[in-house]
Order: sequence, then structure tokens, then C-alpha cells
Amino acid sequence: MNDKSVKIENIGKTNPFKTPEGYFDNLTESIMSNLPDKFESKPKILSFWDRMQPWLYMAAMFFGIALMLEIVSPRKTLNLTSSTEVEEFYQYYEEQLTSNLYHESLYPDESNFSEHYE
Repeated sequence: MNDKSVKIENIGKTNPFKTPEGYFDNLTESIMSNLPDKFESKPKILSFWDRMQPWLYMAAMFFGIALMLEIVSPRKTLNLTSSTEVEEFYQYYEEQLTSNLYHESLYPDESNFSEHYE
């Protein structure tokens, strides 16, 4: 540690770098002379892939979310294991169907509910 401090003390606080005389006087003019007079930008031509890429990425994102929800969320399925359960299901389904048909025969015009409930 002592060796480094001795070397720094030998150098001193003098700056070995100097700028040429009048360098900053002409700096602005020399930079402006190197720049073009007018900047012309050509419009970027987008290919079909460049235009469709965001839409495809978004579709893939929604597909991935739907797939994750399908995998993660449990589905309730109808488990009919015996023939009596199947017969009970069909009986319930038939009762619901006849009930709906009866309701439709009583109220043939379902489009206007206000007439029936006034």
C-alpha cells in the first residue's frame, strides 16, 4: 500500500493532456459541416409476417391460457356406472322435456313476458 501512494505522489497533480489552441472555437462549425443538410428517412416497409406477428403471438397467448385453464380446472362429468343410473337420468331428462313442452303449450308466445305477469 505504501508503494502505490509513493508513485501517486511522484506524478503530482499536473495534467499531461492539452487541447490545441483554438480547438473549441471551431468545434461547432466543423461538426455542423460534417452533418447532412436534410435528413431523409424512408418509410419502413412491413412484410406480411411483421404485420401478423403481434396477432399470432396474442392468439398463442390466449390458446395457452385456455389450455392451462382446461388442465388446471376440474370438470364435472356425469358418471353413470350402472344401468339403473342411466335409466334414472333418462327419466329425469324426459320429465324436464315434458315439463318444458307443457310450459310452451300454456305460453306459446314467450317473447312478451310482461303480458303473463301483469
